[in-house]
Amino acid sequence: MSSLIPATLGWLVLGYVGAITLGRLMLLRDTIIDQLINRNLLWSIAALLCYRCAQTSVTSPVYVLALGCVEMTTMHLFVIARYILAETDSTVVWRRLRRCGFVAAAATVAMLLAGMMAQDNGRPVDLSAHGPAAIFGIAYAAPLAVSMVVFLLSGIHELRLGDLSAKMQVVCWILGISGGFVLSNQALSTAQLLTGRPALGPHLPRGELDFVLCVTLNVTLLAIPLLSALLTLAGWDRDARICRRLRPLWRDLTAAVPEIVLPADTRHGADSVTRLFRMTVEIRDAMLHLGSYLPAATLPPHRVESDWEITDYAHRLAHAVRARKAGELPAVVGSGPRLPSTARDFDAELRHLLGLARAWPKTAVR
Repeated sequence: MSSLIPATLGWLVLGYVGAITLGRLMLLRDTIIDQLINRNLLWSIAALLCYRCAQTSVTSPVYVLALGCVEMTTMHLFVIARYILAETDSTVVWRRLRRCGFVAAAATVAMLLAGMMAQDNGRPVDLSAHGPAAIFGIAYAAPLAVSMVVFLLSGIHELRLGDLSAKMQVVCWILGISGGFVLSNQALSTAQLLTGRPALGPHLPRGELDFVLCVTLNVTLLAIPLLSALLTLAGWDRDARICRRLRPLWRDLTAAVPEIVLPADTRHGADSVTRLFRMTVEIRDAMLHLGSYLPAATLPPHRVESDWEITDYAHRLAHAVRARKAGELPAVVGSGPRLPSTARDFDAELRHLLGLARAWPKTAVR
């Protein structure tokens, strides 16, 4: 039996999967799902490595070990699917994983013994209905088929709930196609065993090809959140970029009203989402305190939410900053308007603050 995957391509896939797995182990390991996915990837690497090192015979221990690693990857998919269908605590998840691991180990032992018996008798184990071959085929195909069916059902369940984002729906469909591809190959092999048609050649090389294709596709999908985590770590995610745009405005306003700066949060100091929220709150608080220092508006009343109005407000706010830092008395009693427009939600407020931040450099606050 020869592999359908060229050796060079096989090693490249192994390196690709290894790189993504290493990144996930470093950056994405907090949730139960992430931990299960990472374990799945480690077993996938073991399977790919065994496939590369296996001899040409499917009954060789290294090849059977590769099939056992494939079984372990499908067991992890089964546990992930069960967790998605009915969320339980971590104790139940890990207990179920241990049980599924025992099933995969038992299947591997059964395949190893059946392969040894077939080898002693000089009989094939791939697509053969005699005793050892039947044991080998059932031990390999049954856990894989059950796991993939449950995994597909969990994806259908999530899609039917209708609360997934468009991106997650695409991911579910891709994973569903990947799982359907594996089950289709199993169905074709069963038909080939029972009827001799279609004449597609041995099943196990196709199974290896299926596994490598599915692992490559799934790892590519898993690289998307890893890329997002890397961008966050580098400070190039959306919230971090907005924080940098708001920082000059925030720095000048809080310098005039330092008492409104919130205490440092050591737990979420590196969280760009938290930093952005704190920054907007502190800018708003500073604008409230500076409201009484604002000079009167110089724009005609019919202009609403225009760039001209934002620029005028930025200049008046800069005047208020300079007045408060110089120790001058407030221009009016109480607080003046914070922004020319009142935001109804965080996104709208953020747009207003970004507009103000764009106009702020023109005020030349020192």
